[in-house]
Amino acid sequence: DEEIKAANLGMKINLADQTVYPQSFKVHNIVLNMVANLWHCPKPADFDDYGAFPGAGTVGSTEACLLGGLCLKFRWRKWYAARNKLLESQVRAVYPNLVISTCYQAAWEKLFRYMDVEPKFVKPSSKTFAITAEEVKAQIDDKTI
Repeated sequence: DEEIKAANLGMKINLADQTVYPQSFKVHNIVLNMVANLWHCPKPADFDDYGAFPGAGTVGSTEACLLGGLCLKFRWRKWYAARNKLLESQVRAVYPNLVISTCYQAAWEKLFRYMDVEPKFVKPSSKTFAITAEEVKAQIDDKTI
């Protein structure tokens, strides 16, 4: 009963509104920095100005998958353009791919359908429900994001 009362109190609060709850944005930046440090991301040139790595918070996993997929795609575009001596406009005509298990989260279907990314599926073992690095590596090419 106490948990329900506490949850109901929180239902009236939009913590995503940083103008009303600036402390929530500080927590957002702390989490961004934790994740960036976990992945050994290089500090951007403007890090000292903002005190945080660039990034976006999401409410749900779908948004996180789509933003992550777009980040992969845009990073790949720069790499692919440089490698093949293409203009950015030329790279936009090339569809990248993402190697993924057939047991993927439904959000990735949106990335494939709406963000022009082709899936390359790896079927997990029916005994272990896992995929191997070798199976993934066999699917990777220069269009893999």
